[in-house]
Formats: sequence, C-alpha cells, structure tokens
Amino acid sequence: MLNQICVITIKVRDLKSAVNFYTEILDFKVSKHYGDKIVSLVHDDVPIVLEESADGKTGSNVLPGILSKNIESDFSRMREAGVKMLFENPQVCPPGHYFTIEDPSGNQIEIVEFSNL
Repeated sequence: MLNQICVITIKVRDLKSAVNFYTEILDFKVSKHYGDKIVSLVHDDVPIVLEESADGKTGSNVLPGILSKNIESDFSRMREAGVKMLFENPQVCPPGHYFTIEDPSGNQIEIVEFSNL
C-alpha cells in the first residue's frame, strides 16, 4: 500500500549553504551524510533530506517520498497502470532503492524502499 510519506527531499543549489540555513536559521540538526551531495536532517516524523542538484538547477524543489514495502511490485503495477515513469527500472540510492513518477500535473513523487538502514 502506497499511502505513507516516508521522506521529503529538498533540492538545493549548494549543499553547504543549505545545511547552514537549515541548521543555523531553522534549528534542524544533521543526522547523516550520504556522500558529498546528500544530507539527512533530524526530524521526528518524516525525514527531511537536502540533496544538491548535480547541475546546480533545482526544477522541482520539494520532492515527497512515499514508502514502498516491495519496490519491484509497485514499479510493475504503476508501469502497467500507465503512470509516467522517469526511469526504466528502480534505482539504487544510499538507503535502498527508489523510482520517480509524475502525477497528472507533472509533480514528481519518489517511491522509496529502505533496505540499507
């Protein structure tokens, strides 16, 4: 069942300045670094992740992530339903796997399965 938001990703141009803003101005704490481009912030309910855009462009700045218990099954079901998929297959990410879809208005949503926690 895909009805639980499990992460909110905020695309940023510069990770260092974004981390400074979210920690110094908004009082978040860093919980984990995933390499040089992704930082997770401490948040009680839904993790907030800052992700530096590879090309410095951010496009869709806020990206909700919906929890999947079976990424392959959910991917197949959505593909069969004609949902617009941004990848040919689920992709590897630091905490597990994900794929990105678009809603009818073009808003992007990530479907995420945590397997590397």
